Amino acid sequence: MTNNSIGCNVTECKHHAKSQNLCTLNHIEVVKHKEPATCAECTDCGSFLKG
Repeated sequence: MTNNSIGCNVTECKHHAKSQNLCTLNHIEVVKHKEPATCAECTDCGSFLKG
């Protein structure tokens, strides 16, 4: 089932809806790679799993 509240265009992810640019998870975890996070590139979807 897709989650219309979580858009995603990372088709390589196991949780990608495949037919639409949406995620199938109910919740994602956003993580940061730098303290403090000062830009979008410093964050990532921690829920990503290689499909």
